[in-house]
Amino acid sequence: MKDLVNKLIANAHIFLFIYGVYSAYVMYDEHNIRVNEVQNQSLGLDADIEQNQRKVREIQEFSKKTNEYKVRVEEVAKNIEAVQKQLPAETNDSQILGFFQSEMSSLNIKDSNFTPGKEDKSTYFISKEYSLKAKGTFLQFLIFLERIGSADRIYNIKTLKLETSATPQKGRFQVISGEGVIQAFRFNPDFKVDRGF
Repeated sequence: MKDLVNKLIANAHIFLFIYGVYSAYVMYDEHNIRVNEVQNQSLGLDADIEQNQRKVREIQEFSKKTNEYKVRVEEVAKNIEAVQKQLPAETNDSQILGFFQSEMSSLNIKDSNFTPGKEDKSTYFISKEYSLKAKGTFLQFLIFLERIGSADRIYNIKTLKLETSATPQKGRFQVISGEGVIQAFRFNPDFKVDRGF
């Protein structure tokens, strides 16, 4: 047995070498596994970084567009406010009816009758309707409508119905009966432009 122990001790360096090689292989294998895990994590992180960089670029582009849209919204809001300021603050029935009557009288349109109607509130403005009934020639009505179109105040012809008159003709021009609704506008004091930012 002594011989066996002596042989073992004499060859212990071989066992230690084999054990060292085995330990080195195990450590090398564990190191390779860790390196592979780190590389896989690195690939995943690279993909995440690329995706996040793409999102950052999209956010930056959106931010630039948002600034452009803010400028556009501001321009539209200023235009709306400018147009709104062009509308008068009040609807003066006597002044409007006086304008209509003077135009009708200057054109010699007969049986003219105007009656104020209801007010309708819209987002930007308030409109008031005036009913019209009169008799005249087509040319007289055409000139009257042109004068309304070129007036200082903004008017809208909501409805217009022209029919030949049932009364017998005395002159060479055909007399027609006209009925319609003309709208006058004033700005809505409750409206404020919401810019959204």
